[in-house]
Amino acid sequence: MLILLPLACNKPAKDNPDDNQGTGGVEPATYYGNLFAFNNMKAYYLWADDKDIAARIDSWTYGSNPVEKVADCCYREGNQLVDKWTALMTDRSSFESSITGNGKSFGIDFVLYAEGEQVVMVVTFVYDNSPAQKAGLKRGDVVVTFDGTTLTRNNYSEVLTEKIYNFPETLQAGLRDGRNLTMTAVQMYSNPVNVVRTLEKNEKKVGYLHFSNFTMDAAQDLVEAFRIFKADDIRELVVDLRYNSGGYAIIAAVLGSMIAPVSVVSSGAVFNKDIYNSNLTPSTPSKAETCFANSFTLPLSGGEKTFNTLEVNPDLKRVWFIVTGQTASASEALICGLAPYMDVTLIGSDTYGKFCGGYLLKADEFYDHLSGQKTDFDCAAGKKATDGWGLYVISSRYADCNGVTLSMPNGIPADIQATDDPRDGHQLGDPSETMLATALGFATGGYAAPVSPTKSALSERLPFEKPGAGALLY
Repeated sequence: MLILLPLACNKPAKDNPDDNQGTGGVEPATYYGNLFAFNNMKAYYLWADDKDIAARIDSWTYGSNPVEKVADCCYREGNQLVDKWTALMTDRSSFESSITGNGKSFGIDFVLYAEGEQVVMVVTFVYDNSPAQKAGLKRGDVVVTFDGTTLTRNNYSEVLTEKIYNFPETLQAGLRDGRNLTMTAVQMYSNPVNVVRTLEKNEKKVGYLHFSNFTMDAAQDLVEAFRIFKADDIRELVVDLRYNSGGYAIIAAVLGSMIAPVSVVSSGAVFNKDIYNSNLTPSTPSKAETCFANSFTLPLSGGEKTFNTLEVNPDLKRVWFIVTGQTASASEALICGLAPYMDVTLIGSDTYGKFCGGYLLKADEFYDHLSGQKTDFDCAAGKKATDGWGLYVISSRYADCNGVTLSMPNGIPADIQATDDPRDGHQLGDPSETMLATALGFATGGYAAPVSPTKSALSERLPFEKPGAGALLY
């Protein structure tokens, strides 16, 4: 875990070359936002060596709109946008909350469906001890209004952003079954180790883990989950990543070190490799590698702590992953890293296709660093003008020990097709739940178990980008 900062400060072009004082008439937030974003894109951006990208970065000026300029520099192939993730944020708080699991929240996860012009929100799961759970929301509930506003194709993105992520003091959700539930967002830790169960089918013990986010603090609960699995002597493992869109790369290595065969972990074999731009490529190849390990020391919210992964490793030869198009980033890196060492089977639909990772760089840290150097910039003014700003910059492509990136370019294909159906009447971890039933059938008998019919004709799922979705953090 290392957030890198530039060793030297490069400067965008001046809009007014004759101005040598102050910000040259450019509004301070724009001026210092451009200085921050330009430097970090030039230093760390994975595609900075591409001629077109290099030209776009070099055309940067202090008067550019910094948010739009970062978007303009994102890598494309022809007219197709490849890098959908690099972004400059003038308020990074929602992004930080999503990747740490700590922040103001209702504790609800959902998918959206269209019914003609109307849009409904279907609950996929709620976090333990969250306002949503306390209000009585559960997987399969269908929300049709928020504070009396009906969701439509035209307004759903705006309404959900305002109601779910901007945290009004209270929120009333109107459900299709007639209930009206009131929630108040609270500061909480959304524990992504959501369900841990040992199931038995056909005289085989199967561990089931629903894991929703690779947060740093998840390490402790993951270790405890695998302590249960090992004590129960599981012979099969199902890891449910269907709603897991990413997080910290190091937690993928921690989880991988509890799933991989003991011999692989003990040998310290390579888990993932990182491929950088020419400016960042390490002189020593091993510095671009993450290895399986018997233990990890991590900076948790409560302080640094060491975890032993080998002592809870059940020493399995294969693993089953439940995946969907929402399975992204660190989830895909985990699958990619394990595939050369054990039998890995994906059940569901093709994964998202986030084949790269990056840094969340903070403007205040940039200007603190810059203030320690000989510079003609007013770093205190820069820090003040860009308070709360952040840049998520894609800095590397991950690969397995052989240099293969399974998720590039369009995700990892599922081996066994199954459809996620939050309306099937079963909660996550229930052996009768649609996707888990399929996984259990194959893991214990080599066939697909029958699944429950869908309760509704809901079929057209709509996209909605949640804050931090698809992030892989180094």
